[in-house]
Amino acid sequence: MIDFELIVPDGWAHIPTTPEFSRVRDRVINEIVKQALPDTLPRDKAGPWRRMLRKDLTEATDEAQRQGARAVVLPVQEMRGMRLPGTLLLSVIDDGEDQQDPVPVLNSIAADAGPDGTALEIDGCPAVRIRQIIDSEALNRKAPSVRVSYFVAAPDAPGVWGVLTYTVLTDGDVEAEAVQAIVLLFDMVVGTLRWNDEVAVPTEDELLAALPAE
Repeated sequence: MIDFELIVPDGWAHIPTTPEFSRVRDRVINEIVKQALPDTLPRDKAGPWRRMLRKDLTEATDEAQRQGARAVVLPVQEMRGMRLPGTLLLSVIDDGEDQQDPVPVLNSIAADAGPDGTALEIDGCPAVRIRQIIDSEALNRKAPSVRVSYFVAAPDAPGVWGVLTYTVLTDGDVEAEAVQAIVLLFDMVVGTLRWNDEVAVPTEDELLAALPAE
């Protein structure tokens, strides 16, 4: 099957969100919580933080599943004392009956977005980047968030698209230098996308066997 791969920085997690990998999702979330707040910490002090982190990760992956994403990629380790406030959703749309030339479709998407839409290439394939400022009430936050979506056409496979969307939380200033730095980092991750028409999808048991023992 055709699929895309990304190069993910150290300290980032790749969490599957599709129902057939629910056990892998739970195991990865448990591992993230364990690494962030190890059992050596006092239970009475670390317990509430563990529950909060597990709740945040579970809600992020639940929302990704509702949006049809197959995985969430997010930084889980602090960088220079700060946990990067962003998540990246990964999806592949396969409409084998759609034989349109992807370039006009992407140009139309970019045109509809106005100055916030940019046509570009990723892995030699036509793509478009759309930037939006969105309301964060659904995330129980008053400050707006920056959302960037990429639509990438697969090579020699009309109707197959990679859709990558990341959201960066802000404290209200969407143009702040720190926010722009995080946006740039996510853009760099998306820029590593490479299509592969011979991706062998492992089974859930195979993925579980590759994870650290609980």
